[in-house]
Amino acid sequence: MWGSVDKMKRINYGLLICLVTGFIGGAIVGCIAASTLISYRIDCYHSEIISLKILIEEGDIKYRKLKESFDNMNKKRFLISDVKVYLLQDGDDGDNFDKMELTKYIKDKYKDLLWKEVRNIDMDLAVKLVDEHVLVIEGRKYKLDVNRVLASDVFQIWINAKQIE
Repeated sequence: MWGSVDKMKRINYGLLICLVTGFIGGAIVGCIAASTLISYRIDCYHSEIISLKILIEEGDIKYRKLKESFDNMNKKRFLISDVKVYLLQDGDDGDNFDKMELTKYIKDKYKDLLWKEVRNIDMDLAVKLVDEHVLVIEGRKYKLDVNRVLASDVFQIWINAKQIE
C-alpha cells in the first residue's frame, strides 16, 4: 500500500511539471504572436505615414509653383493681400476686449477687399463703410471716424474710436 502512494506522488509531480511547462510555453507562444501582430500593425502605419509624407511634399511643390506663377502673373498689378486696422482711442476709454471687438468688426467690413486690385477700389466708398458708425459693445457706445487710409498690397486704415455717452 505504501508503494502506491509513492507512485501517486511521482505522477502528481509529473503532472505539476507538465502543467507549469504548458503555462510557460503558452505564455511564450502568446507573447510571440502578440509581438508579431503588433509589429505588423506598426509596419502598416509606418508605410502609411511615408505615403502621406510623400503626398504632402507633392502638394507643397505644386503650391509653391502655383504661387510663383501667380506672383509672376500679378507683378504689374497691386492686389490687396491683408487688411490692417490701427485703432486710435483718446486716453484709455475701453478695455482690450472692446478694442478687439472693434478691430474684428472693422476687418469684417473690409474682408471683401482682399485680393482685389487697388486701382479698382473706390476709396470714398471704402472710407464710408465704417466712417461715422456707432457701435454698441456691452452697453458702451463707440463712434468711429476714419482718420486716414493707405491702399497698397496691404490695406491700412487708421480709425478714431470715441466712447460716447
